[in-house]
Amino acid sequence: MPTISKFQRGVQMIDLSKAEGPSDATVVGVPLPKGTIGIVFGQRTADYAQRYNTYIVDDDSIVREPQVVWDALTENSRFEITKIVPSSYKPPITDPNVMSVGPFEEDLHIAVHLSHKGPNDTEYKESIPQHDYHDFLIGGKNAISFTMINGEDGADKDNHDTVVGVAVVYTTK
Repeated sequence: MPTISKFQRGVQMIDLSKAEGPSDATVVGVPLPKGTIGIVFGQRTADYAQRYNTYIVDDDSIVREPQVVWDALTENSRFEITKIVPSSYKPPITDPNVMSVGPFEEDLHIAVHLSHKGPNDTEYKESIPQHDYHDFLIGGKNAISFTMINGEDGADKDNHDTVVGVAVVYTTK
């Protein structure tokens, strides 16, 4: 596995084995600067079962808390939070389709790992992620950064089986 010196924005490979994930996970990294709030949500558009996991990681790809598992078990459904680690973590938003994290006292990142399970599969397999982002400014200062992450499960090659939105809201000017 290639070594990444520092976690960064975009598609990259990291080791999630200490957090019950794959040791060679392909993730999309979203910066979560100190003092910002991250908001995550997603939609399934595929026939196959879809899952994504979100991890808070530092610059060295060390997983922090919370870690969240999201599942969408029916076609064209919103993703729901099915597991949070640690289980004692209480999200500030109680909607099971949305997760809010932060603000934190240091620069961190949200790592998003996409996976799917076909009709004959017994376990989830990694999906192919893509992403696009836009930084919105007000008066030349950061206001919101939005990252769209989309995934392909291999069935139809449209890169549109899972769609995840990650908004990072700046809390200061």
